[in-house]
Amino acid sequence: MDVEIPGVSAVEAANILKAAYPDINVLLLTVHRDSHSLASLPARTSTADEPINPPALTGFVSRVYDTAVQTNLTAIQKVLAYFHHRAQHDISQYGLSPREQEVLDRLVDGHTYKKIAELCHISVGTVRSHIMNIYRKLEVNSRSAAIVKAMRG
Repeated sequence: MDVEIPGVSAVEAANILKAAYPDINVLLLTVHRDSHSLASLPARTSTADEPINPPALTGFVSRVYDTAVQTNLTAIQKVLAYFHHRAQHDISQYGLSPREQEVLDRLVDGHTYKKIAELCHISVGTVRSHIMNIYRKLEVNSRSAAIVKAMRG
């Protein structure tokens, strides 16, 4: 954000952001070189006296963004893997065959019967047959109930 924000100072805006999102980093930029614009910045900030060229700044912001995205994706993948593993482990008590488990996993992923058939290299009729067996073994009577039971274990 720019140091010159109408209606609120950059420091106030940064403090609001930090209060709402404590882990966020705020980068304040300005095109003004006067000391008045920079005087309101807290002591913990660093300033550069020389101008930063746009490609260097763009590259820096891109690297920070890419690192944050990758960190978040890694965390999300770990959480999903944990719950997927847990669901597969806990659902084993229902006696699903490996193929039924595969069909159920595809169902949980949101695939249609046609797409499940394509991914599993079986017919749509066979998918329906597996799903009926899954419903019977899980003691449910709908797609959503099977998904919920699979997710909960």
